[in-house]
Amino acid sequence: MGYALRIALVSTACMLAGCSGVKTDVQTAAPPGYQADTASKTASVNWAGAETVTEGMKEYDYTPSSLNFIAGKPYRLHIENTGNKSHTFSSEPFFKNIAVRRLTTPEGTVDSPFIQELVVAPGRAADMEFVALTPGDYPLVCKEPLHEILGMTGTIHVLTRG
Repeated sequence: MGYALRIALVSTACMLAGCSGVKTDVQTAAPPGYQADTASKTASVNWAGAETVTEGMKEYDYTPSSLNFIAGKPYRLHIENTGNKSHTFSSEPFFKNIAVRRLTTPEGTVDSPFIQELVVAPGRAADMEFVALTPGDYPLVCKEPLHEILGMTGTIHVLTRG
């Protein structure tokens, strides 16, 4: 068996098995295009009044596939993976337009993070406390191999304060 064929077979097997090359990417300094000084934007918020929203993930599905948030309102987003494979909660345009107070994962808690990619392992959950800053519609996709193609997509709507 040729080297190229072996590499192709291993790559295909890895994708079908749900192997992940995608990793959670959280920064402590604002990457280009992200909201600056998010700590000050979340400090004056009444977190006792934060609304909890739950997002489920399982093989090739977000539940719900559409999330609605109001700009300026505090939220606790509980992202739970009930599937058998790792899944990502990926929306760089959304992440660039929110101020995150805290991200809690099984690996620990990070205050005032800048999230670029959020991976949740099977049977695990992550909690993100944030305030959406910019109204708009943002795409949500799972960046695990083939998951987006198989329909694991959604939309995050940030609405203007009413």
